Amino acid sequence: MAGSLGGEDAVEKGGGGAPPEGSGSAQGGGEAIQGDGDGGGGGDEADTVACVDECPAQGGGITVGCEKRFLFGMNYAWHNFAGDFGGIAAWDKRGVTAEADTHARNLAGMRAHGASVARWWMLPEIRGESVVFDANGDAVGLGETTASDVQKALELADQADINLMFCLFSFDNFHPSRVDGDVKTVGLTPIVTDPARRAALIENVVRPIARAVEQSPYRHRMVAWDVINEPELAMIGQSPYGDPDYTPDPSVEPIAHEQMEAFLRDTIGALRAESQALVTIGAASMKWKLAWTTTDIDFYTFHMNDRVNRYWPYNQSPADYGITDKPVVMSDFPTAGLATADVSKLLESWYSQGYAGAISWAYRDAVAGELESLKAFVDAKGCDVRY
Repeated sequence: MAGSLGGEDAVEKGGGGAPPEGSGSAQGGGEAIQGDGDGGGGGDEADTVACVDECPAQGGGITVGCEKRFLFGMNYAWHNFAGDFGGIAAWDKRGVTAEADTHARNLAGMRAHGASVARWWMLPEIRGESVVFDANGDAVGLGETTASDVQKALELADQADINLMFCLFSFDNFHPSRVDGDVKTVGLTPIVTDPARRAALIENVVRPIARAVEQSPYRHRMVAWDVINEPELAMIGQSPYGDPDYTPDPSVEPIAHEQMEAFLRDTIGALRAESQALVTIGAASMKWKLAWTTTDIDFYTFHMNDRVNRYWPYNQSPADYGITDKPVVMSDFPTAGLATADVSKLLESWYSQGYAGAISWAYRDAVAGELESLKAFVDAKGCDVRY
């Protein structure tokens, strides 16, 4: 969920290649197309030819394989924050493989309440055994179980008949390095602002994670990478594209737009080289709607809460915000809805106004009534919102 943000749209703390020419609609609800016929990596020409979309979304949507749907899902977002992939042994926090039953139950629960996609955070902070660093503090590889945890997550997703959107990083990664209870958390600011150290992080962490996905027999369950959650909250200074100035979360070591953009461009390049999944960036709000328009992402994602809604209201279409070049997914909003609109009203507004999808926050925090409201939306729309 979004962290605290100075300025008008402060967000409460809770925890890509462009589409083919002509794919966008007048409201930005066109389809981002995943290149593989089976909805993920490794398909062949026969798969592509055989793929037939029997229920294409009538409004905005994201195309995975050949199925265009209103991308409906939930943020998982984690069982153990920063520990699901690799574990944190000193705190007895284990990775996906070691807690497979818990994750299987949660993924099945999300699917049972209508979610076709689970947005799952991977390295929102780097601590414990997820990444190995050398004596100079440079990333040299993945931890012992990190790759197997990635592959187990895909296997469990397949068992639950749900797809995954892995969120690699978060603005939280830009907290200063620290030690808590004998566990070191490594802040990324000095790493991503140094080209050589940034290159090591991408070569030894990002690429191996993407390869672990592609090596899985369940890679078709991986529909998109969200490169980073709310990067604007770790940025300071002016926008080069005309957005308002950045107001960082006070707990981070912020960086300039140009530095963050270089990090994201390099990360996206590695993902493109190693993975066939779609790519997006989890922007904090419409306040910075232009921030990532020059990056190689497939669709935009934005977040929404009551503070954001006061200045960038939910009931405006992508075209109202001037977004017409790529699909738009709302990927973080309260399962309880907003003060001015319950979740059913939010979903209906986005569905009817050409948005390409909606991913609520968050399964682990939602109460039964909220989950039933999400399920009711899916039941009412039918196959239009189900991959």
